[in-house]
Amino acid sequence: MGRILSWIALSTAVVVFLGAGGLWVAFNHYTGQISRINLPGIAGHTAPKGAPRNAQNFLLVGSDTRAGANGVGTQGVGGSFVSGQRSDTVILMHLYGNSDKAELLSFPRDSYVEIPAYTNPTTGHVTPAHHDKLNSAFSLGGPALLIATIENLSNIRIDHFVQIDFAGFKGMVNKLGGVDICLTTAAQDHYTGINLSAGPHHISGDTALAFVRQRYGLANGDLDRIARQQQFIGSLVHKVLSAGTLLNPLKLNGFLDVATSSVQADKNLSGNDIKNLALRLSKFSSGGVLFSTLPISDIAGVRNGASVVLLDPTKDEQLFAALRSDQAPGAPASTGTKPATTPLIVSPGNVRVAVFNGSGVTGVGRKAAADIAPLGFQVIGIPTNRGSGATQTTIYYGASKADSARTLQAAIPGSLIQADNSLGSTLDLVVGSTYKGAQKVTVSTTTTTPSGTTTTATAPIKTAQNNPCTR
Repeated sequence: MGRILSWIALSTAVVVFLGAGGLWVAFNHYTGQISRINLPGIAGHTAPKGAPRNAQNFLLVGSDTRAGANGVGTQGVGGSFVSGQRSDTVILMHLYGNSDKAELLSFPRDSYVEIPAYTNPTTGHVTPAHHDKLNSAFSLGGPALLIATIENLSNIRIDHFVQIDFAGFKGMVNKLGGVDICLTTAAQDHYTGINLSAGPHHISGDTALAFVRQRYGLANGDLDRIARQQQFIGSLVHKVLSAGTLLNPLKLNGFLDVATSSVQADKNLSGNDIKNLALRLSKFSSGGVLFSTLPISDIAGVRNGASVVLLDPTKDEQLFAALRSDQAPGAPASTGTKPATTPLIVSPGNVRVAVFNGSGVTGVGRKAAADIAPLGFQVIGIPTNRGSGATQTTIYYGASKADSARTLQAAIPGSLIQADNSLGSTLDLVVGSTYKGAQKVTVSTTTTTPSGTTTTATAPIKTAQNNPCTR
């Protein structure tokens, strides 16, 4: 989680240092603290072609390595002791070309994927290509094998690799003075030690780490954890970009010192690359940081007696194709041919909606409920508050209600949809401050949205500004 914040904070520092002239030495100090990783190629693996329009792809990994005095990662004690490292968090960060937007695509760590053949550099033993959980690629073959696995799965070229471990993550959060999060239900888990009541909290240190790492006790396991991680990153983005951080040299410098000394990056990421990247990211706002999750078909799949997450090849390829062509979610197709969109097949009268005010602005939730009810949608209950400060309106839907969500999305211009497998037959409409009203929709076989614009078939997204409560 800390990788994206490292770059955003560093970006801000670049602007400050360049403007101050003599402080360029400080920038060199910070970038010089970043450890470098050698990434040898995987035999038989050819990297896909690069992204168009100066777009770039970074693979961001949070490792569960516990480095001891001997430098060997360890985890647990006694019978639970394990060694090495695992990719606890895997995120593909796509920096859209000629744009001030980035999309962070989360990969469930238990995704059942093909691991390419690789050679153990110490023993020379060759392991043939096989299927296994995604995080096994990192533990078996390190960053190089994980990169090859993601590239084979997505056909997207990974330009650079960035890694951080638990100690670095906690240090960065602590230097920022903690962040704000929100829970819809209480969180208790003896494995991570988390013990938080439902509602808002200000967390740091071990509690922050437990919040983003808890899996047991969550209805949807790793998917719920991904939702937490995205909420946490969103809150961190706000914190790093806030005046309270940027105008506080002690806080900013302390954060940068911890961040850059905790991060590992590939050797090909030069100081000039970092400078150019930082200057680019300095133009970002929290609304330009988009979050998405790789679509799945079954969260409780079983392969070879092990519990795995089964991906949805069709939806995954739609998402990967959009990223390969550097096409932002909801943007018009970049080619001359307009892609067909899925027609609306569920009428408003068959869509049940619970409305929540996520903006913190009094009356926005009630207005949305009053707007959609005359259109035929079944509004369930009285609108209540859910989080605060969200600008984007987001529709959350259960596993079997994607088509219902698209109907409601068509009725609310500018809204996003997000899968939430904890939901049943009722959609959750979380209204943001940019809500402008609702419009009538027609359920038919047309291939355009109510506004007449053709859009890409990408995974539901949310932004760092849209940060409602999670489980």
